[in-house]
Amino acid sequence: MERIRGFDGLRFFSILFVITFHMGSISLFPDNEYLRRNIFYFFSGGAGVTMFFAISGFLITSILLSEKKRKGEIKLKRFFIRRFLRLLPPIIPFYITVAVFMYLGYIRESYVGLLASMLYLYNFIPIDKKFFTAELTHTWSLAVEEQFYFTWPFILSFVTLKRIYLIAFIIIISSFVILFSLPYLSFHGHLLNHVFFVERWIVPAIAPILIGSLAAVINFNNKEWVSGYFKRKTWFYISLAVLCAPFYLPDFLFNSCAQIFYSLGASLLLLWVSHNQNSRIVGFLENKVMSYIGKISYGLYIWQGFFIGDIPKVNPTLIVQALPFNVICTFLVAIVSYEFYEKRVLKLKEKFS
Repeated sequence: MERIRGFDGLRFFSILFVITFHMGSISLFPDNEYLRRNIFYFFSGGAGVTMFFAISGFLITSILLSEKKRKGEIKLKRFFIRRFLRLLPPIIPFYITVAVFMYLGYIRESYVGLLASMLYLYNFIPIDKKFFTAELTHTWSLAVEEQFYFTWPFILSFVTLKRIYLIAFIIIISSFVILFSLPYLSFHGHLLNHVFFVERWIVPAIAPILIGSLAAVINFNNKEWVSGYFKRKTWFYISLAVLCAPFYLPDFLFNSCAQIFYSLGASLLLLWVSHNQNSRIVGFLENKVMSYIGKISYGLYIWQGFFIGDIPKVNPTLIVQALPFNVICTFLVAIVSYEFYEKRVLKLKEKFS
């Protein structure tokens, strides 16, 4: 499948939101409930991850469906080899670095948490110091993504189109119900969301990936119909209106719907971008700096977890975790990793295309 112009630019904004969020951008917002919840959400790390999820679901599903159409089947073994060749290059040095600094006592020791992260299970760990380490917090999203891709290619391979829609509908509705019910669910006399990061469990967390994947399925099976609609500028404004839902959602729907609306808006935007490749908006997203940062966004996401962490450190033990060195190191390591390490592995990945 040909590269879709503009997607790297969207990744740029996604990683920008994640990094600025972890640097404490919420402190820039006045102490006002609406500003710090509704307005801030649009620019938050959660919004950045949701956009990443939607892009991932849309692209990988499009690639799998194209393969199925060309070859009559999805080569599952080749898919998983390609997947791990993409994931492992930046994350292996990251895990080695975390393990070494844990052993030296510079970051909180949690080998159980480290093992859970390496096994793509970090989204299920309890909120407890025995498991939780700031430098590993962001790996919950990697866990969610890989848990989704352990099953999704099989569904696309062996399940009929009607049942795919039914499965997606059930999961999205279940995600809404779980998020809506969170304040009321208890575990051994404690609120469940005080014991676990329930919003990071496979359901409801896969909803944004699934919505992006569903957009790809609809696009693939109704190409002319979708193109006819999404070539209109109107759909660009509709996608922005849905994407901006956190601004106007009422209080009782915000926690359960903000992420779902944001991912739906992101998926509509992906459809519009993919059908308007020569537009000025796509040209703006293809800016060389933005596009390059989008290309290395996976490495940036991995390494910002170590250097910046999940919250700003007031008195960091390591100088590389203090401003501005943490930001400089995040970009420096991600660029070096991409240029001198990841590119070579990605060439190997092409053999399994």
